[in-house]
Amino acid sequence: MESIKQRQVAKTIQIAMSELVQKEIQPMLEGALLTVSGVRVTPDLYTARIYVSIYNHAKPDSILDMLDKNNKQIRGFLGNKIRNKVRSVPQLEFFKDDTLEDVQNLERIFSEIKKKDAEIEQLRKKDENK
Repeated sequence: MESIKQRQVAKTIQIAMSELVQKEIQPMLEGALLTVSGVRVTPDLYTARIYVSIYNHAKPDSILDMLDKNNKQIRGFLGNKIRNKVRSVPQLEFFKDDTLEDVQNLERIFSEIKKKDAEIEQLRKKDENK
């Protein structure tokens, strides 16, 4: 269970990271679109796990590697943004958020099921009419 402080720090980091992605980090992204979908902070407030969704790029894992490689610089940008709001800037860990892709796959599967149900229903009606 997250504490109130953890949620406050996570929200502060998420807002600041979203702004950084638009301004400072954008040149590093090789044209990819990046959104910060969530942030979780450990109970000791020492580590922030940042979940990002990566779009418009052939190799999203390379963007994740780039974020890890430039972690120190990104943490410095973040520190400049939130230095008056937190006591210390947490270590950053970046993770790919596949939630949207999973939702799209589920929607595709459900639409296929609905289509097959409609076909079965049509076959049943044909059999009843005979």
